[in-house]
Amino acid sequence: MLCVILVSAFHLVTIRDGHDWGDDFSLYIHHAENLARGRPYAETGYIYNPHNPAVSPRAYPPGFPVLLAPIVRVFGRALWPMKFFIVATLAASLLLLLFLFRGVLPSPHLEALVLLVGLSPVMWEFKDRVLSDLPFLFFVMASLACFTQVRRPGVSGGGALAGLLAYAAYTTRVLGVVLVPTFLAHGLLRHRRIGAQAAAACGVFVALTTAHHLVWRGGEGSYFDQLAVTPAVVGQNVIEYARALSDLWANGYVEAARKVLFLAATGLAVWGYAKAVRAGAAWREVFPLLYLTPVILWPSYQGVRFLIPVIPFYFFYCLEGSRQLDAAIHRRWGGKHLAFGGLLAAAAVSYGCQYSTVPFGSFPTGVARQESVEFFAFIRSATDSNAVFVFNKPRALALYTGRRASAPFSPTDPCDLWRYFAEIGVSYVATGPHEPDFDVAYLDRFVDRYRGDLRPVWQGGGLAVYRIERNPCEIIRR
Repeated sequence: MLCVILVSAFHLVTIRDGHDWGDDFSLYIHHAENLARGRPYAETGYIYNPHNPAVSPRAYPPGFPVLLAPIVRVFGRALWPMKFFIVATLAASLLLLLFLFRGVLPSPHLEALVLLVGLSPVMWEFKDRVLSDLPFLFFVMASLACFTQVRRPGVSGGGALAGLLAYAAYTTRVLGVVLVPTFLAHGLLRHRRIGAQAAAACGVFVALTTAHHLVWRGGEGSYFDQLAVTPAVVGQNVIEYARALSDLWANGYVEAARKVLFLAATGLAVWGYAKAVRAGAAWREVFPLLYLTPVILWPSYQGVRFLIPVIPFYFFYCLEGSRQLDAAIHRRWGGKHLAFGGLLAAAAVSYGCQYSTVPFGSFPTGVARQESVEFFAFIRSATDSNAVFVFNKPRALALYTGRRASAPFSPTDPCDLWRYFAEIGVSYVATGPHEPDFDVAYLDRFVDRYRGDLRPVWQGGGLAVYRIERNPCEIIRR
């Protein structure tokens, strides 16, 4: 408990002002505003581009916006209360880790699990992002925690509550659906049958999700527009997600050290996992595999954020592997906790070095910077309320300006983009933001190529707004 309190305090006192340009958060906030003010959920001003479905579905599942709606109702678009809530969900998840792994991990390994997960610089970065990742982690952990209760004498209703929380995870992120086969597989592997509580969990989940899809018209079905599984995609995702997982051991200075520590820690995790499987696979062994399967099959790589639900399990098996190695060392040479101490020392050095390189102040770029505020203010004041924009971050533009916006795409023939402009009635093109993580080059080249057809009306801080004077491809066609 003290570890959880200390980790949460560290996160709270290091909350950063502002928000980066990754505009997933904008759509979540827009949905929450619509819920708080009684407006149609999916009316956010974001125009879905079927030629570029990886940007975002038409709407996100309602779980996270429902949680944000009371905060938005009271505090408006102030980001710090939302970030406070994100930290609270992480703290609750750490408490659930104590519950889930007590009796499996002894002290001090259990406390080490909380510290390894909670103090990870990867998790620390996500506490400043108003995204569904950490609330999703909480619902996953809570559902699994309730499911573990079904084995306790005198406990009833654990299965139904696990199903309810699995539904909450599903409405927060669609990948929550893997909790259902986790419940089923646990019973089949451990007892060669599906128990009554597992059946209750699955029944509640199916009933709630069926009712959800009968009454809900949020538009998140456009997720499946991205579904195009190929061997090349799977192979690339395996490599990319392994690289993302290795970021848990990044130190900000020496790449070779990251790779060595990742290989060593993952070796311990594989050893711990194999030992657990030999002892009899349960939900702890099943869930990571079931969760990672659709993540790897999904063609749109999402980085470490999609790995957050398996990070606690990764560290758990690292610690289990260290226990096995310590037992072998003790039998041969008599030492105690050498592998465990080495793992903690490696984590302490990596975490400390990484934190020495990260900024703790306000976001240097993003939606709250002065140039971004001026960009949004110009659009609100100088463009018609019915204007339609194309911008690399359309959901942020829609949230902060009240204008409709769509993302561009990168066709070989630029006239295909012009035809898309005509199709949705685009009147302005906005370029930027020019940051290393964003691919904005195509739209920049497009604007340079058609300078005579696009009139610049505002520029500043790597952002620019151009009004469309004419469509050259329409002229050529006529």
